[in-house]
Amino acid sequence: MGGFGRRELNKAQTRVDLLNAVYKLTANTRFDELKVKQIAAEAGITEMTFFNYFAKKEDVLRYMMGVWALELMVLQHEQPLTGAAAIRRLFQHTAEYVQKRPRLMAHFVALLLIRDLPPQGDAIEPADRFLWHPDIPAVLNGEIPSGNEILLRHLREMPAVADPMQTLMHLASCFYGDMVLAHTADLPIDELYASSLDRILGPQGKQS
Repeated sequence: MGGFGRRELNKAQTRVDLLNAVYKLTANTRFDELKVKQIAAEAGITEMTFFNYFAKKEDVLRYMMGVWALELMVLQHEQPLTGAAAIRRLFQHTAEYVQKRPRLMAHFVALLLIRDLPPQGDAIEPADRFLWHPDIPAVLNGEIPSGNEILLRHLREMPAVADPMQTLMHLASCFYGDMVLAHTADLPIDELYASSLDRILGPQGKQS
């Protein structure tokens, strides 16, 4: 399948199963209350085997954000966008993640503050990419850009943005801050993001 060996695909499938196990279990249990043993059992493996795939429980969330970035890569492949339109799509894509799993995404942001957890997602192996998107061979190889790399590239496509790096900092603040506000104040994340982007990007950032 896809030029991958059975062992590669089995390892990739286990990583996918572990993430899906976390999705299922956190529907009723907070992530910080979950035990590795529970996640492993839900995925059909032993607790010891879990650590062959992730060094710690929190690394499953890094894998989740790697998949988030992979899906952005797929969206760009299927419908290339530039400038403000591409930036808005990134935030809409994130809003959909937050709407599906609000507590899990909020916990990811909390971990960035209280633990040594890098903000970028895990690198997604080609075999994993194949399992997530078997019909799109164009995304099997090549580096998946981080969210900041994507935003900075598209900001540089907007001539009216005088200082892309400074604007990137504002967008990063919006990315995380609006997520926390939506969670704590029970506000719609998609509307918060849209309002923030209107303020940050200005008239040149509005969709026609």
